[in-house]
Amino acid sequence: MGRLKYFVVIFFLFSGYKIFSQNFNNTYSQEYGKSWFFSLGGGIQMSGIKSEDFIHSNIAPALVINIGNWVTPEVAILVGYKGFYFTTISDNDKHYYIFFYGEVLFNVNELINGKNIANNTWSLIVHPGAGYFYNSYYNQPNICANFGITNSFQVFERFEIFIDVSAIMGWDIYQGDEDILPSCVLGLTYSL
Repeated sequence: MGRLKYFVVIFFLFSGYKIFSQNFNNTYSQEYGKSWFFSLGGGIQMSGIKSEDFIHSNIAPALVINIGNWVTPEVAILVGYKGFYFTTISDNDKHYYIFFYGEVLFNVNELINGKNIANNTWSLIVHPGAGYFYNSYYNQPNICANFGITNSFQVFERFEIFIDVSAIMGWDIYQGDEDILPSCVLGLTYSL
């Protein structure tokens, strides 16, 4: 009888360990460093952020294409494209451009709470970066900064919907001094 109690206690100790490890692994099943993602989004952008810039004729479509990799649960790197034209209040022309950039993404939820997050269906991401900006209207290249905040919601196992508010910032993008191209984009991310 004493041995039976001993085996029952050992059995429950090991089964409890197994149950705990299964729950932990299900919550964090993603292998970081191997978690690639692709995102595509569309929205609006405008030239400038002064009060006179907020007019209908200054709004243009925005297109964003990104591919990246979560290196850790907190940090990812990505390369992307943003385009394809913007308008200004000084003329009625379409200023076609390309912007190829690299960014570092910081998952604020993971940085603050870490492994205490039981439900990873929502993420707040801050992403600074820089890239190559070419304005076809000016026929000149430029190196610009990019900064944004993304709010991402997981809708399926591999799909997320995101809302991104970001801005391209640089010198002489379209008016000869410090310029900014803010945008708001709604898109879809697919995790490979």
